Amino acid sequence: MTAVARKSSTPKISPEEMERRRRAIQKAAHSSAMEGAKRDPRADPIFESFINGEIEMADVIPMLKQALGLPR
Repeated sequence: MTAVARKSSTPKISPEEMERRRRAIQKAAHSSAMEGAKRDPRADPIFESFINGEIEMADVIPMLKQALGLPR
């Protein structure tokens, strides 16, 4: 499992923003599933950190690449 460095234990985003981020992640996962891709559980802590406001979208892709062993 991949450790995610957290910026803060208290979210700096509103509950509404957290829900918007959660829906965006769910929509992306659904779209990928429709194309036959399976969500790797190693990505889940990264997505949760994004949803909770602990990291920003700019952090997500590099962290996913590292967690999944993909070239940067």
